[in-house]
Amino acid sequence: MVGQLELYTDSTIHKKIPQTQYLGSKQKLVKWIIEYLPPCDSIFDAFSGSGAVSYAFKKIGKRVICNDFLKSSYYYVHAFIENSAVRLSEKEILSLLTPNQKKDDYIEKHFTDVFYTREECRFLDNLYVNIQNLVEPYKQSLALASAVRTCIQKMPGGKFRSGLLRYRKPDFPHFRPKFTADIKNTFLKFLTGYNQAVFDNGQINEADNDDIFNILPRIKVDAVYFDPPYGGSGFDYERDYFFVELFTSYYGQIKAFNGKTKTYPIFKESGFNKKTQLHASFLKLFESASHIPIWLISYNNRSIPSYNEFIDLIKKFKPKINHYEKNYAYKVGNNNALKEYLFVCT
Repeated sequence: MVGQLELYTDSTIHKKIPQTQYLGSKQKLVKWIIEYLPPCDSIFDAFSGSGAVSYAFKKIGKRVICNDFLKSSYYYVHAFIENSAVRLSEKEILSLLTPNQKKDDYIEKHFTDVFYTREECRFLDNLYVNIQNLVEPYKQSLALASAVRTCIQKMPGGKFRSGLLRYRKPDFPHFRPKFTADIKNTFLKFLTGYNQAVFDNGQINEADNDDIFNILPRIKVDAVYFDPPYGGSGFDYERDYFFVELFTSYYGQIKAFNGKTKTYPIFKESGFNKKTQLHASFLKLFESASHIPIWLISYNNRSIPSYNEFIDLIKKFKPKINHYEKNYAYKVGNNNALKEYLFVCT
């Protein structure tokens, strides 16, 4: 029997998605994760994020269902996991860049010299209205995923924080050319990448944008992959990515903003961003997934709950746990003595 890793390595499908810049991305760990994936036909990626792991599952022929509670992340997996054939034509790509007299000045008005220059904000306003003119949903998602990735590309560390424009100055110690690259060219690079990433793996795959506790009880698959927010990491995904959530979910709707970064007062709560909620949230998560035979869980040695507490939570529902670990350094955060864990539970 051909192993999962061999299927991934020797696949005749030489497709790939553009490099991610996502907090906690597992793009460089997908081969390691697949190596320990037990035989299965279908898998649910419960916290799909950038879609990198879902894409790897798709490449080895699995029926993939993915979910993320952020709308900005949903567009990734709708564009290249659920979508198996639809691409944007050259004419449609050109239409996204064409000046549109009906554009609003929403981003320009509120975010000039906050995250982007005035010209970049105008580009985003124009891009937004042109995307709305795309009728086909997968084409909209390809364009929106590319817009989201473009916005994140210009953010040092990939997070929307204050004081980021200084990174554009060549004499700043952490300057990178990508921060000042032409936004149109950056968008076209990612759009070309996502367009080319579309392929059909012979399965009916699905992308969802829902609260994990709403969707998990109805999911029927052989396996589930959990890559939850790592408690104690300091990441708060909705706040860290609030600008791309604004662009994809609330464009033109929110008028009142807070502080220098112009955050907005509407935030969904995932249940995984407050230390006091983590134990109860994981217990609820595992209970909701008890009907799924195989669990794969990514975690690390600094997460909350602690290793032993986490194992005890899993054992309430899955008695057999295989543990794998490796040293791994993320681009963002303190990586000193950091170990990445993978739990395979049955």
